[in-house]
Amino acid sequence: MNLLLDTNIFIFISRYPKLKLLSTVINPDNRKLYVSVVTIAELRSIALQNNWAKEKWDFIQPIIDECYQVEATQTLVNSYSQIDAYSQRRNPSFQEYGFATPRNMGKNDLWIASTAALLGLTLVTTDKDFDHLHLVFMEVKRITPETLV
Repeated sequence: MNLLLDTNIFIFISRYPKLKLLSTVINPDNRKLYVSVVTIAELRSIALQNNWAKEKWDFIQPIIDECYQVEATQTLVNSYSQIDAYSQRRNPSFQEYGFATPRNMGKNDLWIASTAALLGLTLVTTDKDFDHLHLVFMEVKRITPETLV
């Protein structure tokens, strides 16, 4: 299955450029990489707010460029609403949930998850915010930074 990279994966990669994490840990099978335009917007905002050095952005940009970029379009709306309602434990399509309390996902995370679900991509992330969606809407591959460096 091809991979959709979450925003935090780019940040993680940029923190440890010498480890070549993209090819050794995140995508050792050389699958097609995808990125949501929402992730690109988040990265640009993070870079601006944190005054990233030009070198850091210059390291990230070629990785973005090698990914297929996916726009947030009307076709994602149904996937977004299904995932949001499921996360709130209020989706009428489900009788049972694998988690006890509602999950308040960030709006950007919902768009990113919707992209992975709609396109049948494995979502690669470093955080737990998508765990409840694993094997329900998409495969989630969570990279744990503490175990890699």
